[in-house]
Amino acid sequence: MSLIEKLTPEQEALIPVYREKWRAIALSTERIDREKAAKAVKFVYAAMREEDPEIIFVDSLYGAIKYVNQLDIPSGYK
Repeated sequence: MSLIEKLTPEQEALIPVYREKWRAIALSTERIDREKAAKAVKFVYAAMREEDPEIIFVDSLYGAIKYVNQLDIPSGYK
């Protein structure tokens, strides 16, 4: 497999389109589809031949911080 060293003019012309697409996705405040997200995570774990992880959804970054802080994790890992 060889690496791409130069983009075609058509590919370069599409850079702003994809930049805007991924910017909109990154800044989106829409709720995720939890079922779809869990299915994707389980698919990846199955592909790695690993046991399904426990999947936990929280409503906000604050909720995630609260959840992580109540876990019994050694202080060097928080």
